[in-house]
Amino acid sequence: MDLAQEFRRHAEECRRMARTTRGLEDRAGWNRMAERWLLCAQKAESETAAAINRHRKSTAVGRNAA
Repeated sequence: MDLAQEFRRHAEECRRMARTTRGLEDRAGWNRMAERWLLCAQKAESETAAAINRHRKSTAVGRNAA
């Protein structure tokens, strides 16, 4: 499982907890935590994409130099 998927799984667990919690403050807290996990997932995805792009550029430069 990649990191972004793991973060999304944590977010879903928080959403589940929010649905089963009775207190409004607790529910809001679980939902805020879910949103933070989703932000972590988005960041992990963009960092992975950036790393892939860097790798592609470096291998393209290597092929052109040969």
